[in-house]
Amino acid sequence: MICQSCGRANEQGARFCKSCGAPLESNVNVQQNNTTGYQQYDMSGNMNVSTTRMTKEEFNQCANIKSLIKNITVAAIIAYVVGFISLITNVILGGNVFGLLDVIIVVGLGVGIHMAKSRACSIVLLVYSFVNMIYMIILAGMPGGWLIIVCGIYATIYTFKYQNAWERYQQTGQL
Repeated sequence: MICQSCGRANEQGARFCKSCGAPLESNVNVQQNNTTGYQQYDMSGNMNVSTTRMTKEEFNQCANIKSLIKNITVAAIIAYVVGFISLITNVILGGNVFGLLDVIIVVGLGVGIHMAKSRACSIVLLVYSFVNMIYMIILAGMPGGWLIIVCGIYATIYTFKYQNAWERYQQTGQL
């Protein structure tokens, strides 16, 4: 199916354009709004208005969103790696049972970032990483834990971009 909004060819049976997010149903009347540059869709003839927007799963398949999801996944993988490194160095080699709490926190926040694309988890991870660095300075006399700070910054940037794109799509119907 060809999108009437952007002209992209989509697979047969698709309900929404994978490029711009516009509905591909033939009964949707598209009108150009000259003041904002966005497409507006007249849904007055539709019985079920909720079908005029993509689900989050469909939204995640859009070409513009896949790069954000890949970056969020990279941030989560970094969190998993940091958790694994902490498990090996603190718990197994160091014998520090309380290091297990660090592993649980970092991996748990990584899962929240990965699965829910959660801004809250990314902010908590960023704050936790700075607290962890201060703790390392006090304990060892030198900074440590820089990888988790990089992960927290990276996760915060991309979860905010993702959530902003989702909110914009919910408000305007455009990606």
